[in-house]
Amino acid sequence: MTNRPGNAASPIDVAETAIYANLLALADRLAEAANLAAEAAAASKNGKQNLAVGTALAIDDLLAQSKCLYDAAIALHRHANRE
Repeated sequence: MTNRPGNAASPIDVAETAIYANLLALADRLAEAANLAAEAAAASKNGKQNLAVGTALAIDDLLAQSKCLYDAAIALHRHANRE
């Protein structure tokens, strides 16, 4: 193990910063997915089913990204608490 300079961040600080960044990105992705769902619902209500489904398709990628961000935050938390 190497010595860190006196002002280097501790592993816990780094993990907390990374967890925060992942959760912030997760919130952004989920908010975007919620907006797309609302837009898709509005299109469906107006009888524009193709537009509704096309709009909703983008949610799939956002949910996949969200799951990855969530998993990363949980993994960082578990790893930081082992030390």
